[in-house]
Amino acid sequence: MAFNPKTEYTIVPESFPIEDFHKYKDEFVTRPPYQRKAVWKVKKKQALMDSLFRRYYIPKLVIRRVRLSDERTVNEIVDGQQRITTVQEFFENKYKLPKTLADLGEGIAGKYYKDLNSEVRKFIDRSLTYQADVILNIDEPNNVNHQIIATEIFWRLQQGETLNYMEVAHAQLSSLSRNFIVKYADDLTFDYNKYEPIDSNPDKMPFFKLLNVDNDRMKHLQFMARFLLIEKNGGYAELGDKKITEFIEEAKTSNGIGDYTFENNNEAVAVRKNLKVFYDIFKDDPMLDDKNGIKEFSVEYFIISVYMLIRHLRMHYVLDDDTKNTVREFIYAFHTRWKTYEDSEDTDMLTFSNRRQQGEHDLEVRDRIMRQIFFEYLRDKNFELKEKDENRAFSELQRIIIYRDGKGLCQECLREGKPEKEARVSWSNYQADHVFPHAKGGQTILENGELLCVHHNQSKGAKVS
Repeated sequence: MAFNPKTEYTIVPESFPIEDFHKYKDEFVTRPPYQRKAVWKVKKKQALMDSLFRRYYIPKLVIRRVRLSDERTVNEIVDGQQRITTVQEFFENKYKLPKTLADLGEGIAGKYYKDLNSEVRKFIDRSLTYQADVILNIDEPNNVNHQIIATEIFWRLQQGETLNYMEVAHAQLSSLSRNFIVKYADDLTFDYNKYEPIDSNPDKMPFFKLLNVDNDRMKHLQFMARFLLIEKNGGYAELGDKKITEFIEEAKTSNGIGDYTFENNNEAVAVRKNLKVFYDIFKDDPMLDDKNGIKEFSVEYFIISVYMLIRHLRMHYVLDDDTKNTVREFIYAFHTRWKTYEDSEDTDMLTFSNRRQQGEHDLEVRDRIMRQIFFEYLRDKNFELKEKDENRAFSELQRIIIYRDGKGLCQECLREGKPEKEARVSWSNYQADHVFPHAKGGQTILENGELLCVHHNQSKGAKVS
């Protein structure tokens, strides 16, 4: 009997007029969730148009046909994203034909599509085509195995590409940590229900607006991954590329595609809280606008060191407006000192600069230096930080007294006007909570405790503040 393993999908050749990608744009998913958004420069787009006009060889597109319902399918572009967006943008008059086409006749070179005469437009619409290999039988959008096969095909096609490790990690759709990172750090997102890419991610954290670092090679995702490693380790951690890759791989699950439950993990909650405070401290900097981040936040190891300081302060001190202003002014002062120091006169800054790698020890040394200089800065400014009460949880005796004083009734339910019958909470379901929040300096004492039901206590705790 001949050896003949069963194939997992079928491939059929198909020809597509390039006009279809413009005229029926909604039938093509040009950026599947496992791909990054890539943009060619105008010169490269024009070179492709030159090849199309001259009928030169152009590599085949690879398309996966995805069935969204009994009545509708879409074409997912596994390979050929830029070739398709190039012709779409040409039909949208976003760039001109290249001057190299001058030898084909007058009125072609240097023209937008709208400026071409009807004969040339007819030639483009009816004669110019892309050849494609269309993949069939792995067409279910919610089938994990089908998505994994499509992703595998994509990566095997990209073997000749120079992709960095973060771009590789981005394609691990079944990784829960990857999904969190993409949701809160990427410029783009993907709607799995509609099965279409979204070019503006509403969940991206405002923190990234502060950075004078673009996201072209997924640098923002890299920052988020490193922050997560810090929280996972409880502080100092190895933050190198290999560790990030392992972190993404370890979080892969069989049903992970479209699963965002990682955001409930302690490290994910901590990162979001820290980045919210980071943003709150610097959000009013006049340097910020739609095109510019803060110039001081241009170097990765400096940004990570600032994160470490803010993380420490959020955990142990009350960050009121005066404190936030003081932290902001310190960071600017530290940056100026770091950029202007003399090697022979400032050994702290020399050491800080020399410890620029992503290893655990370098991170610890930089953090120790920045933290020491920060507290010296506070001393010189006669500024005192207000410590949080380290005893966060009420004792068993305190819980009993709070329950008795509250007569077994949720105080927030009563404030909402609910009758006592609906506000009643059993001992096993009751929560003792701080009236004045612990995060803002509230003490864990009887006078600052109240009885809440699980719903109201979790509603407060679920907010990233």
